[in-house]
Amino acid sequence: MSSVLVIDDSVEIREILQQMLKSLGHESREFEDGAQGVASYRAQRADVVLLDMFMPDKDGLETLRELRQADPDVRIIAMTGGGAFHNVGILKPASLMGARQLLFKPITLAELRNAITAVLAEQP
Repeated sequence: MSSVLVIDDSVEIREILQQMLKSLGHESREFEDGAQGVASYRAQRADVVLLDMFMPDKDGLETLRELRQADPDVRIIAMTGGGAFHNVGILKPASLMGARQLLFKPITLAELRNAITAVLAEQP
């Protein structure tokens, strides 16, 4: 069982991801903003971080940068709900900054399982 830290400002998305992660056999902690998520990661590291790119206050890129400062080997899966255009523009910088997988909301159970499996299989 792996530990997954979910950082997303949408309570509905956090609840759905928590249920999906539980069904996949993972433990999870959920936070609504980047500051809380980074503080939680620093206190207790997670095997994987699911990170929303669009959040108020501290956005996904700033949160990603702070997580990488805390742990250069952090395994981050960047998420965006970009609608019809999927906000691809935000995911390229996220990838360049160290996000290991990229997901578009709504996320299917298979997509989540595959992304987590892929990042866990990578060398730190």
